[in-house]
Amino acid sequence: MRERAKTSAEIDGNIIFKKLERRISLKSVNFSYTDEVKTILNVDMLINTGEMTAIIGESGSGKSTIVDLILGLQNPDSGEILIDGIKFNNLNQNSFRKKVGYVPQDAMLFYSSIRDNLLWSVESAKDDDLWEALKLANADNFVANLSEGIETIVGDRGTRLSGGQRQRIALARALLRKPDILILDEATSALDSESELAIQHAVEHLSKNMAILIVAHRLSTISMANNIYVMQSGKIIEQGSFSNLSSVKNGYFNKMLKLQSSNN
Repeated sequence: MRERAKTSAEIDGNIIFKKLERRISLKSVNFSYTDEVKTILNVDMLINTGEMTAIIGESGSGKSTIVDLILGLQNPDSGEILIDGIKFNNLNQNSFRKKVGYVPQDAMLFYSSIRDNLLWSVESAKDDDLWEALKLANADNFVANLSEGIETIVGDRGTRLSGGQRQRIALARALLRKPDILILDEATSALDSESELAIQHAVEHLSKNMAILIVAHRLSTISMANNIYVMQSGKIIEQGSFSNLSSVKNGYFNKMLKLQSSNN
């Protein structure tokens, strides 16, 4: 166990990350939480700037582990993760993470105003910055129409807002950092169709200016992705655009699409 902990310790390099110019690359990446079970098996993946990349699959397929590896929260057992061709372990990892915006499924909002929740991300942000982030997240109109506007108290964990409103505030908070990489980790999975669509529209607009990685199991979320990786039991079993994957008659993606369509 101690040996395992040593190999999992963060390895921090000296190169300061400034901007993602081209892509994040995973090359022949393998990872396991225990010696007995492989969680990620020989994964090759490209996450290009200016594009929307999606990872889909059932629970336990390895989607969120890929995110942990990209963020340096776990180290591959073998293979490489490259940021614009630079090995991840050669980068100062905090400088890299400062350029990442992350929105999880259940984003944490504090019992405070919308303004304070946004400023938690960037304390020095001005009013114009806050409203620009809200606009990018498709949240400016609903915030402006609240009785107290941006000073509205959101309640414990944001309970005074709807789920869709909470997620759009969380997205705005992530965008306030002006990230080069935006990661949405099941960020719309618990939302109704209208709220999901509002976030989809925001993300589609943003994808031209940054690398966007969407982790999802609901396929409607990733219909506009440039490239989709389908995972099963830690492996990539299919890859392509939404239209290409949905046209493969006996493909796994096609079966998932039909199953989800029949359940709606």
